[in-house]
Amino acid sequence: MPQDQQQLLRKHNVIGDVLPLATTQFTYDLKVQFRNATLETPGQELGREETQDEPKIFLSPAPKEKRSDYVLLVVDPDLLENNDQNFGQVRHWLSTNISVKEDGALKILSCSPNDISPYIGPAPLPNYVSARPHRYVFILARPSSNSTEQFSVTKEDLQKLQEHYRASFKGAQEADVQDLKDRWGFNAQKFLEMKGLQVEAATMMLVGGTLKSAAANMMMSGQAMVDKALGR
Repeated sequence: MPQDQQQLLRKHNVIGDVLPLATTQFTYDLKVQFRNATLETPGQELGREETQDEPKIFLSPAPKEKRSDYVLLVVDPDLLENNDQNFGQVRHWLSTNISVKEDGALKILSCSPNDISPYIGPAPLPNYVSARPHRYVFILARPSSNSTEQFSVTKEDLQKLQEHYRASFKGAQEADVQDLKDRWGFNAQKFLEMKGLQVEAATMMLVGGTLKSAAANMMMSGQAMVDKALGR
């Protein structure tokens, strides 16, 4: 039931840290299915290696209304500390203009212009350095207006969000880059407000760090610095 998911998200401070306390009301349950693991309920802890491939997302029950303007977000609010206020949230996925199949599966057009930030898997610091799993929050929203126009997100939208965080610096936000400096400095709640989106469903998983995730974290940070030096 959507109410059960809301209670679990409150328990993990997702409602409050990532989603607004006062206005969050869900219409659907959200299930996330990886190749070798399934996120059934908010707060499950999944292995880092199990969550690297782009998952399939399902709404329950399947919407009766046919729409093609859903927006999917996945964010990590816990980069260096829980609810990191210096770097902001890391945007792990942003896909727009999504429709829903009859079985409730989201029809996400990967590698298309609508897949603004393609999915990247979790890469938290290893548990012996930072003994806390990160929260990875999946949010499905839709425009509150009934406009028939394609929903769009500009690079200026994403750069504007980064201005709120002193430790992040603006990424170029070009479709062919999307490195760590583009993805941090994000704020899901401000984005939803900016673009006039209402939340339909949400869930979250906990993922702890490993040596592999530490190496991936270092590689993404290094690539971001190279891209910054090259002006990308």
